[in-house]
Amino acid sequence: MMSLLPYMAILGVVIVGSIVTLVLVKSSGGGKSNDKYQGKTKTTILKEANKKLASNPKDPNALMAIADIYFSDNNFAKAMKTYRMLVDLCAVNPDLDEYKINLRYGISAMEEKIYKEAYKSLMLARNTKPEDFQTNAYLGKIEFMMKKYDKSISYLLYALKIKPDHDESVKYLGMSYYKMKKYKEAVPRLNRAVSGHPDDKEALFALAISCNETGRVEHALKIFTHLRPDPVWGPKSALYSGTIHTKMRKLDKAVIDYEIGLRHENIPTEILLELKYRLAGVHSSEGRLDKSLEVLKDITRIDPGYKDVQTQVRKFRELSSNKNLQVYLNAPATDFVSLCRSITNIVIKKTKVNIIDVAFTNAEYVDIVAEVKAQKWEDLILYRYVRTDGLVGQIMVRDLYEKLKEHHAGRGFCFSAGGFTESAEQWVEARLIDLISKDKLIQYLNKIDTI
Repeated sequence: MMSLLPYMAILGVVIVGSIVTLVLVKSSGGGKSNDKYQGKTKTTILKEANKKLASNPKDPNALMAIADIYFSDNNFAKAMKTYRMLVDLCAVNPDLDEYKINLRYGISAMEEKIYKEAYKSLMLARNTKPEDFQTNAYLGKIEFMMKKYDKSISYLLYALKIKPDHDESVKYLGMSYYKMKKYKEAVPRLNRAVSGHPDDKEALFALAISCNETGRVEHALKIFTHLRPDPVWGPKSALYSGTIHTKMRKLDKAVIDYEIGLRHENIPTEILLELKYRLAGVHSSEGRLDKSLEVLKDITRIDPGYKDVQTQVRKFRELSSNKNLQVYLNAPATDFVSLCRSITNIVIKKTKVNIIDVAFTNAEYVDIVAEVKAQKWEDLILYRYVRTDGLVGQIMVRDLYEKLKEHHAGRGFCFSAGGFTESAEQWVEARLIDLISKDKLIQYLNKIDTI
């Protein structure tokens, strides 16, 4: 025999109801209102329900009255427990509204984040009314909560055929498309969602990402900028807006973005590190090596193994001690070209150098063609200065060789602030091209006055 304790516990409920008329059925709750409750206060309904339960702890009408009060008050934990009793009674009482009980039990369980129980009950409700808006809408929402986004889309599309203007279903449909990276489908739904609820930061952020992924960069940037002050969405939004501004080469604005993001408290570690990493990158590209180094050191204190930070710290320490190396890698093009001209004049000792052509290509390298005269010989030489601290590959060296032939130059030099790949070194062995890597380049740089 089923224990009476759960039902007797209902008898102990004491609620000081406000003297207002109870609306038992919310628009989203399912079921029909009971005429006998019309005009009665919560206090009256509870008093009558508790009186019935005193004599019959399984009185379905009394349990329904109390469950509906909890549900209408958004007290979903207690509503769930009471509807659970009614679910058990449905098997022996055909007069109970099984659809309404399963629906509200499922909704209450969902609000309490007990998703498996909610899903089971909502599916029972849908079996009763498969074409009902509420069951499909709530199943779509709960599938989203359970990260089953394809199923969520299916239910929500069905629900929106019945009620196209249901804001919550539109939002979760858009969010489901967003989670599945179907950004094109997400944009119109999320646009509708935020137009009705402009303070929904989650939907706004998802819309910004979707716009950015579908080429609506300016609109995405506007939303990210709007979200930067938000304590929850601000750090990540600042990271995205800073990244967009960096790609646009609006580096001053990118710095502002990253710094706004870093002002927040309790930033997730992965976002904090990436904000600092990208801020250091902007400082570096603008030649502010001291600031970049300071930020990179902050990163190492948090996570010493983050990306290539240790390598960059060593690099910037070296750059800080060699101003000409800074110019070679980071200075504006005019200063870089001027430095390369100076190097050209000292590469081969005891010669007279006459520079006849300078070609700067896509900020990647500069080619200088010069007539070089020594006491016993003279030649046309091509000097290529590659602006990198990484490895220069065979393709770059082959291209230099083709340029040598175009200029009818007798010899070539290729400079790098890093080094050369093994294949590049092997390729030049039988050709009149000298590869000048970092150590030798620094020797030349140290012989030149600071630009």
